[in-house]
Amino acid sequence: MKRVVGRTLIVLGGTLIAAFLAGVFSAGTACAHDPRFACSPRPASSPVAIGDVVKSWAFYGRLASPQRDYYDFSTAVPLRIPVDLLVDKRDAANPARPSLIVEGANQREIMRLDLSNPGTFDEPFSRVSYLSKSGELDLAPGRYTAVVSMSGRSPQRYTFAIGRDERFGILEIPYVLGAVYRIHNRDF
Repeated sequence: MKRVVGRTLIVLGGTLIAAFLAGVFSAGTACAHDPRFACSPRPASSPVAIGDVVKSWAFYGRLASPQRDYYDFSTAVPLRIPVDLLVDKRDAANPARPSLIVEGANQREIMRLDLSNPGTFDEPFSRVSYLSKSGELDLAPGRYTAVVSMSGRSPQRYTFAIGRDERFGILEIPYVLGAVYRIHNRDF
């Protein structure tokens, strides 16, 4: 009897480990932005560096007027990538709204987004609904700066999403799970 119970526990344990590993390895190709926190405000002298602009990122920040968050990225090849600016619907009663300007060489403006006439977006991964505005950036090789600023007197949370490839590595999964918890609880 002890042998049967022992073998059953070994098989059950092995099955659970295999199921866990299958989930971990499949999560690397999950359909989700890789969440990061801007640690707002971020000055031009210390921007958030976006190392791989093709990868899909979601940066979470909180600003009051006249604060700004600066983001820096570059590309060596021509790219077309999506950009989104969002506010959690649970924060919609706050009239403050973010705006985004993307500049290329010589501080030439190539995109401007704000939340006038926003659409809505339901994020299944974090189970959060957003007011949103989307656009597409056509990038030539070079260096770019994105600047998020806030209108209104009250501080407001925002999300700036950029990139297309929704992926993250296996070693990032514990961070992603913690970040999703913070996002869902608006703890940023």
